[in-house]
Amino acid sequence: MFPQRIRDQRGWIKVYEEQGAYWRHNGHATAPHALLTKGDHSDGFFLSRLVTDDDTLLGEASSDLMDASREILDLWKVKRIVGPQTGATKLAQAVAGKMLLVTGNSVGWASPKKPDDGKGPMTFDDPANMVMPGEIVLLCEDVVTTGGSVKQAADAVTAAGGIVLPFVLSLVNRGGLEVAHGRKVIALINQPMKTWSPADCPLCPRSEAISPKRPDGNWLRLTKHAA
Repeated sequence: MFPQRIRDQRGWIKVYEEQGAYWRHNGHATAPHALLTKGDHSDGFFLSRLVTDDDTLLGEASSDLMDASREILDLWKVKRIVGPQTGATKLAQAVAGKMLLVTGNSVGWASPKKPDDGKGPMTFDDPANMVMPGEIVLLCEDVVTTGGSVKQAADAVTAAGGIVLPFVLSLVNRGGLEVAHGRKVIALINQPMKTWSPADCPLCPRSEAISPKRPDGNWLRLTKHAA
């Protein structure tokens, strides 16, 4: 039995705002802006960790993702949920648990990661949560920007012998993508944000680009300048 939808997009944006997980540049010339993982710059960011760390919100998000995908995805075929570390590990676990409640079928989860040096393909290294050959796999991601991590996770599944469905469930689609590397994006929040290469960034050079994910106060530096 499918759960009823808890929130629409506006409701989920409000959750991110209340959790202090949503930031937009306020237009002030010297206020810092976001440095993304791949090196591009942006005027906005969703820090989903501040939402997924709340077990209640994580469960509600998983429930709403089930509802959002019910019309286009045959959930009864899915055998494993895969989300790349570190952002989507908890989401993969939560979606797998929610899918078990919805379908009654046992659904596993797994979370591939890149090598410690950041080079090379993603691989599965948790013996208790591995993709098995022939398993039908549904991908998930906390935030989709370019879809790069989605592709890497899909490649890891394929290398392990799994069959990747042409969909990806996401909390936030900030890249404005309808399709990420051949997979339809199903997101609770679809909100494109501006992204530039460092050479083309209009916020530089007076505004410093800082990584929102670094555990050294950068997120606080960004949000204290929120609009």
